[in-house]
Amino acid sequence: MTGPGTPPRVSARPRRGIRVAVIDDNPHLGWEGRVYPTDATFHRFVAAILDVEGAPVGHIDHCVPLRAATARPATLPLDPRIHVVPTAPFDGIRGYLLRAPIMTVRNAPRLRRAIARADLVWLKMPASNGPLAALLAALSGTPRFGYVAGSARDVVAQQDRSGLEGLVAGIAAAAYDAAARLVTLGGGRSLRVGEGLLAGSGVVTSTVDPEEVRGPSDAPWPASADRLRLAWAGRLVAGKGLETLLQAVALLAADPPAGRSTELLVLGDGPRRGELAGLAERLAIADRVRWQGHVADRPAYRAVLASADLFVFPSPAEGFAKVVLEAMATGLPVIAAPAGALRQLVEAGLAAGVPAGDPEAIAATVRALAGDPRRAVAMGRAGSAFAARHTRQAEAARLVAIWREAYPELPWP
Repeated sequence: MTGPGTPPRVSARPRRGIRVAVIDDNPHLGWEGRVYPTDATFHRFVAAILDVEGAPVGHIDHCVPLRAATARPATLPLDPRIHVVPTAPFDGIRGYLLRAPIMTVRNAPRLRRAIARADLVWLKMPASNGPLAALLAALSGTPRFGYVAGSARDVVAQQDRSGLEGLVAGIAAAAYDAAARLVTLGGGRSLRVGEGLLAGSGVVTSTVDPEEVRGPSDAPWPASADRLRLAWAGRLVAGKGLETLLQAVALLAADPPAGRSTELLVLGDGPRRGELAGLAERLAIADRVRWQGHVADRPAYRAVLASADLFVFPSPAEGFAKVVLEAMATGLPVIAAPAGALRQLVEAGLAAGVPAGDPEAIAATVRALAGDPRRAVAMGRAGSAFAARHTRQAEAARLVAIWREAYPELPWP
């Protein structure tokens, strides 16, 4: 085994396209011999890499945390062209620290084999197996590429964690950030999620297909003369800003924007569903919130989004929220906290910015757009044009082009 300073290995295996090992942190479920992601967005993008013109990537080993499902998962199974390398899950941040030694022993052999076979290791950071995989790749001298969502410690700082849970989260976040730095040790490369997106030099793991982009429409905005419908999408977990949005809806119920009643569509599911529904009850807006659950069918998901007038995403800590890009593709004007790469969209006028954790600012921005339909329509059209330039296929091709430039020594076809 070689050290971190060893020059990258060059594979001499004659085959079509390079072999990439992807280290993913999204939990996956096994059901009747198939593997299902709990979050299908990243998987859809990984599959698109195999479809890039000229087949520069010929094989993908997708290393994922996997456990048996107790019922058929709501998402679609993984693309059969992708080879799944199952690893034992850490069970969240607390489990990461409590079970790290035994999980490391169990997962290291599988990760080591996948890395040894690979021409390039793509580390999605932070990730449950990220620190271990980054170390193994650095020690083996395998070329590695880090896709960094941002500082994990910054994310934890924005979440409502205290006591032992806060301490555990902070320690795990420090490990993730250290692993992200390890990616670049000895010649590895790293790209921050969404960085340089407007300039054309960045990449976002888009899930939008070209046919899903909704062109300009002459339909009136908002669609109803007496109702304004907001939408939010994502996983119902801590730190996504949905509590703040529910509080904003309560403010809008008390002072309707442009005389219109306000509704909220929530697309997604997760462990905090009951807690958030309880908050809506206490705020006396339960009748205004429509809990859609996880919508796995893409046409159905787009149809629900298209039934809204505004997309609001006040998450305090993000890399680049793909749900925002999907809302833009649907033609919705977007209100978002300028977190991570979303700051670029706010500064470019593609989204209306609001401070994280400020329901009054959200309510005021909704009222401002409701009173200025021309601005809302213009924002929706600009967002749709942006989404058309950043489809899944275009972003996959852009990522492979970055790899080609960074690693010319690999056996590209």
